[in-house]
Amino acid sequence: MIKRLRAGALFTVTAILFSLSAVGGWVHAEERSDQSRKAATPVASGPPAPGGMTQRREQAIEATSLEDLMLEKGLITMDDWIRIKAEEERRQSERSVVAEFTGSPRWYERITMFGYGMLRYNPILSTTKSLTDYHDRSIGDNQGFFFRRIRWVVTGQVSDHVAFFIQPDLATNSSGNPYVLSMRDAYGDWNFDREKEFRLRVGLQRVACSFDNWQASRVRMAIDRADATNSCQSSERDTGVSFMWTPKIAQYRYKQMLDYMYGPGDYGVLWIGVYNGQGANANEANADKHVGIRLSWPLELPGGRLMEVGANAMYGMFNVSMGTAAAGTTMFSFNESGNAESRNYRDERLNFYVYYPPQPWGFIGEWVLGRGPERGVDGIVREGSLYGGYAQGHYQWKYSDTGIANFYTRWQTYNGGVKFLTGAPNDKMHELEVGIAWQPDPQWEFTTAYSYMHRPNTSETLSSTVATPGRQFTADASLLRFQVIWFWN
Repeated sequence: MIKRLRAGALFTVTAILFSLSAVGGWVHAEERSDQSRKAATPVASGPPAPGGMTQRREQAIEATSLEDLMLEKGLITMDDWIRIKAEEERRQSERSVVAEFTGSPRWYERITMFGYGMLRYNPILSTTKSLTDYHDRSIGDNQGFFFRRIRWVVTGQVSDHVAFFIQPDLATNSSGNPYVLSMRDAYGDWNFDREKEFRLRVGLQRVACSFDNWQASRVRMAIDRADATNSCQSSERDTGVSFMWTPKIAQYRYKQMLDYMYGPGDYGVLWIGVYNGQGANANEANADKHVGIRLSWPLELPGGRLMEVGANAMYGMFNVSMGTAAAGTTMFSFNESGNAESRNYRDERLNFYVYYPPQPWGFIGEWVLGRGPERGVDGIVREGSLYGGYAQGHYQWKYSDTGIANFYTRWQTYNGGVKFLTGAPNDKMHELEVGIAWQPDPQWEFTTAYSYMHRPNTSETLSSTVATPGRQFTADASLLRFQVIWFWN
């Protein structure tokens, strides 16, 4: 009899809460019909999220007297009470997200801007000064202060079904000029449904390579992306069309990971894309198109902790530029016919990853395998196998309402070619990096890292004559790296 009373009471409480939610939704809809309505204003809660993005939640949900009374009388258990409260909090969070983007009737009030600048200084500690790193042109014989990125984002949800995202970079290094303007993202989204579970994305966008490439640089702990993952695609992006599917529960968890735990954001539980394949800001060089797919799922572990697991795969034909022999010291190669004409090579990769956010301990691990173009010791580019990956452990210390310090250690390795560099040089490398990324407040991040690198040279060769490709040489070096990021939003 008591069990039936408790079950009936639980059903009554749930029905009441559902009715209140429905009435609240009707009232909210009526308010939105008024042209003078204002967007719902969430309040900040908890420590700021990384990358200058402030965590936002609705005002705390106060327990109703009915729920407290039922719990006090023993008609519902504590687990029942927590479950009811968690469901209501999830619904309010979802309504908050919608209100933030579509609360204003004026389209230009639904557009927002933010950005960041990234300044580096990379002194080489060891006696070997000839080390180069294609990730960062400031590493080498002449160290100095160097802008790695200056990004300005313009984005908006202009209607229930249409959104856009534009991100230029003002610090692209081209022909010795470190401040060339280039485009990093320029795409539009069409949401098929109001819940935004199904989306079509058209334009310059990120493509399926790895977790490392989906994650924005402003929220990454390590100074650079790993070679094994980043050698997949120039600037992690290309021009094409993609389709994404993300159920509501996954949207909610992706947003939690982005706001609190350095996640990449919502790129779909399922992502399927077709794109040119030559990289960002590069024209298509053959009739072939690359095809990519991503499968991912954000898990909720006991205690509310989150973890993401997934896989990325891509296939296509990549056109390799062999370079010019007359340049002498600049990297150049020959194709298998013995000349410097560009040629298409099979380009395929399979990637697996697991990401456990800092709670406060965390872990990221990725592994890549596939086939692609690679320069041999004789200077000839052939199709070959590639493999590599990285493992990173991290710990997050929230020492105040605004202050966060992230401690991390990453080991990485890669054996394969870098297809988008001239001559597709070999990149057989190993690296250990230990660092601290400190955010005294949401608008600043200071990173200090020690790196020990073993890398082959990927930009210059040693050659007795300019008509013969020179050999690549390897170098070991220790670096003490400094990086400052400031955010505006």
